[in-house]
Amino acid sequence: MRLLPLIYIFIFGVVLTVALLFLDLPFWLIYVVIIVVYVVLLVLPQMYTIYKSNNLKKIERFLEKNKKKPIFTYPLAVKNGNREEIISSIQLILSKYKQPYMQEVYKTNLALFENNVSLFEQRAKQISKEPLHTYYIAYAEARKGNFEEAHSYKGKLPVGWMPYAIDAIIALEKEDLSGFRIASEQCIRLASGIQKFNLFYSFDWMEKEYAK
Repeated sequence: MRLLPLIYIFIFGVVLTVALLFLDLPFWLIYVVIIVVYVVLLVLPQMYTIYKSNNLKKIERFLEKNKKKPIFTYPLAVKNGNREEIISSIQLILSKYKQPYMQEVYKTNLALFENNVSLFEQRAKQISKEPLHTYYIAYAEARKGNFEEAHSYKGKLPVGWMPYAIDAIIALEKEDLSGFRIASEQCIRLASGIQKFNLFYSFDWMEKEYAK
């Protein structure tokens, strides 16, 4: 966040504190109100950008400001479209975040970008939580050309962007570029926040790789 908005928020907090003191409210209540206000003004806008925004430019600005954190470097690497940069960003995440679920998901992504389909499938099966467990297995089946199996797993996914993502992968494996574009557009439309950003540029990267 830029300095000027922070100054405005600080001034607002001071003015609000003075106003509450004039109302002769208990100190603990004033403290709680101020904390809630700061959370609303500082934290909620960032959370909205991360999870709910549909503005790709705004999301990119947020990622650029926070790219020292490996988790936000990865989507930018996907946007740049350089395979080695993407792999490097995933390896950085794996070295930084040791939570088992994070390790499971990003090791799976690493195998995907290394184009190691058998390892990708193996790691997809090791993901311990839904819906990503089923999503990545469906993805692996599509990559292997097992389209009926991929469709079967796709039917178990929650309504939203995931089924369309599998449709897009199946279409690309079938060399149906028109079907890929239709499915990927639907997928992106249903996603939001950083997930939308990541999908938009992932599909863009896939199409460029397909054209090579």
